[in-house]
Amino acid sequence: MKKKIAVLFFEFFILSIAFAHNIKLKIKSVVPESGECGNCGKVIVSIHDCEESFKTKSPFMKLELVPTSTEIETALELPDGEYAFCVFQDLNGDGIINSGFMGIPKEPFGFSNYRSKSVPGNFNKHKVIIDKDETIVIELFTMAGR
Repeated sequence: MKKKIAVLFFEFFILSIAFAHNIKLKIKSVVPESGECGNCGKVIVSIHDCEESFKTKSPFMKLELVPTSTEIETALELPDGEYAFCVFQDLNGDGIINSGFMGIPKEPFGFSNYRSKSVPGNFNKHKVIIDKDETIVIELFTMAGR
């Protein structure tokens, strides 16, 4: 019995690797760590795999990237599925996205499938379907009056 469970686990592991896709995540309009300001922080990427994860801010995966230029690229592997990417640059290093009046972000932010022309939406608005290798581009936006 233990041998059958071990074999099933191994087969599941191999299948999950076989269906993982190479994703290149490109984040634009980043404030570089050096040069433009002395206290620029990490770029935080939260990857959500369902509506519940998105609503509760409990990511499936979280990345912290150190900016060295105005554009960051990183590679990751994701299995087939629907994912929403939420990104912000933690300029003051406190680990959260700071907001002001009416919840308007004071730090650069972006989402998958977001072009800053409207209020950010829910998981369904920002999800991307991963079923092949691809590049996902996210632009960071800064609201006026920060």
